[in-house]
Amino acid sequence: MSTWRPSEEAPQDFNMVLYDIEDESGNEEEPSGYEEICDESEIIEEEVYECHSPEAPPYSPLPSPQRRDRLPSMYEQPPSRIASRDRSRSPIFSSDIATMPVVVMLYEENGTQLGADGGDDVFLDPDTHALYVSPVERDRNERRENELRHGSRSGRRGGRTGSVRGRSARGYPSQGRRRARQWVLGYPLNEIWVDDADVPPELLRLATDVLRKRQTSMQDAERNAELESASESNSDDEFFDASNGADDLPRLEGQNLLFEWFPMDTFQGHEEDFKVERTGSVRVFNSAYDAFRSYWDDDVLNLIVTETNQYATTIASTGFQSEWYPTNLHEILCLFSFWMMLGIVKMPTIVSCFSVDPLLKTEVFRRIFTRRRYEMLIRALHFVDSNPVVDNSNPSNTGARCYDRLHRLRPIITHLNSRFQSNYVLDKNICIDESLTLWKGRLNFKQYIRTKASKFGIKTFELCEASTGYLWSFIVYTGKQSATELEQSPGVLKSTAVVMKLIGPLLNKGYRLFMDNWYNSPLLARFLKLNGTDCVGTLRPSRRDVPLIVNKAPLKRGEFIARHSGDVSILAWQDKKRVTMISTCHGAYTALPTVPTRPPSRPVPFKPQVVLDYNKFMGGVDMKDQMLEPYLLERKRCAKWYMKLFKRLINVSILNSRTLLQSSTKKHHDHLAFRLHLVDYILQKHLSHCPLSRSHTASISRSLHQQPDRFIRSTHWPVLLEPTESSIARNRNFAKRCVVCLQNGLKSQKTPYCCESCKVPLCIKDCFKAYHTQSSQKL
Repeated sequence: MSTWRPSEEAPQDFNMVLYDIEDESGNEEEPSGYEEICDESEIIEEEVYECHSPEAPPYSPLPSPQRRDRLPSMYEQPPSRIASRDRSRSPIFSSDIATMPVVVMLYEENGTQLGADGGDDVFLDPDTHALYVSPVERDRNERRENELRHGSRSGRRGGRTGSVRGRSARGYPSQGRRRARQWVLGYPLNEIWVDDADVPPELLRLATDVLRKRQTSMQDAERNAELESASESNSDDEFFDASNGADDLPRLEGQNLLFEWFPMDTFQGHEEDFKVERTGSVRVFNSAYDAFRSYWDDDVLNLIVTETNQYATTIASTGFQSEWYPTNLHEILCLFSFWMMLGIVKMPTIVSCFSVDPLLKTEVFRRIFTRRRYEMLIRALHFVDSNPVVDNSNPSNTGARCYDRLHRLRPIITHLNSRFQSNYVLDKNICIDESLTLWKGRLNFKQYIRTKASKFGIKTFELCEASTGYLWSFIVYTGKQSATELEQSPGVLKSTAVVMKLIGPLLNKGYRLFMDNWYNSPLLARFLKLNGTDCVGTLRPSRRDVPLIVNKAPLKRGEFIARHSGDVSILAWQDKKRVTMISTCHGAYTALPTVPTRPPSRPVPFKPQVVLDYNKFMGGVDMKDQMLEPYLLERKRCAKWYMKLFKRLINVSILNSRTLLQSSTKKHHDHLAFRLHLVDYILQKHLSHCPLSRSHTASISRSLHQQPDRFIRSTHWPVLLEPTESSIARNRNFAKRCVVCLQNGLKSQKTPYCCESCKVPLCIKDCFKAYHTQSSQKL
């Protein structure tokens, strides 16, 4: 096996190789027009779940709530006020006054208020918006709008005006800085039916009937038996998640499970105190290799080596057995680096990686493996004994179901789940969502998710950090058999069991968990709140215990209604469609988006704060998937599904390693440069220790013995000493004292020659031979 970089030094910085720029971690200031480009940070915020409110046929249509003076729609042309605003974080509560409330007040240079004669204006928060727009800035903004209106483009290509620095334009309002920009502010949201006395009697009668039917159904034992039989007869590849099904959490026994809903003016919910003292990497990592080996240590690699060598002996192929030789830990790591380079250098096929054609030749792959050795290694790669483990803990598993469907990868999944959790402490905001590993072959637990990029594949439930996308815990979905791994109790929905399994080690620490409507329910939110964890997310209006007033209220665009039951609040907001949210730490207050995406000519809409926080912190899993997309190790076709999932886990561990290094060094590391550093270090350290084939070793030995006598198998040759600058300036030959002569007492004897390998000055006549023979051992 050849060595990596035998005659050249490794590049000091891959950022210079990739982008021809110096390390960005320095303290030098960037030019004013500089825009940081990070492929992995261009994250698309996940849209909240939107649904149409179902109607109740037996009852007459509900009238719209009557108000004395209704505020005009925010999408009409209001007599708006214009102000220069960078960002807004302070919540703005809705107002019940008939006149238009002032959101922004403007001041002259001398501090006098514009329009001070209007004595009814009230400024809500002095820190919410900018207070002053100078005449010069106003003229410049008007000129800029005129240029955009008439098709004149200035600044950077694409017609985007204003300099954007950092990540503020990519959904990270807490970082970077944006120039002042004019915004037209819309009207605040209107809350309807603030008190129960405002609710129409038709809706009260409807809610009373539903509550009466629900109490009757809860006392009906036959209905519970039907739900249990329906869950057992459900298809093997689907979760039983009936929208109105029972969800019995044993840990809530003795608690108040009755949800009585009240107006939001009595809501006293508070955010849990975060009890974790230190977040980020548990220990300090100084290189990409150290962070990566914290997940792939010698124990798990030796397991792979042992199982691979054992399985290779059982392959019934004469050609394979004649050419196979055992692998070792170093070769497995080089195999990982081969796959990493396949994610960076996109090759059409595996065969083309070893091509010598000038159009396809790529030196890095041919220097790691030969084509034959790579094919044999892939064929023999194994992680566990081929005999599957019988699962007798679930009586419903009969026939093929009694075998663990993940037994081929079970040691790897268990090991990585443990290491992901032990190496990193999560920040406060976390999220749970699904991810999909592409697989289009035959597989009895293959899933289809239309919102994912892969559409078909192996589904995993993942708990990630919202800000970095760090994968902390995951569960591979295997159909109905997943109930055993989830430790699902009778009567508990599988969506609830997934949350309890993933969030279990983090309870009572003050985390804030974001989930979508498939997981959330009022009962689950109360369970998490009682265990010291806040719950925020979208909610299906048809879930059990959702108040009918919130579900059936006829909202118009820009209106919302909210109710609470102790520590759980539910809010319905009408935008383009109806959005229902649930939270244990948000009230009914509203705010402006911190990074508006609308052009300055359109009004910036107010949104409920719970919606803004959900859009900001729910994208952790999608962020991880988007950062992995340019470097997919599993892109090439695989004959075995578990090999594709194994490559996916390696890729995720690389991304987690980058997060560990950034947390340790407190510096940003370019994703591509990080992967190149990792591959280069692995090949430098392990490629020379990979095993050689018997035929290759025999051919080397035979070639050495068959060489003619005139061939000297040595690297010690006399060469001239390299001259110094002073000797070149004086035009003299450079010489040093001979070490042999110096040992023999001849201190004045100098020589211009030295040994090429030893770098020792020696006289070429006798001293060179004496130094390299046994007679000079005393030297």
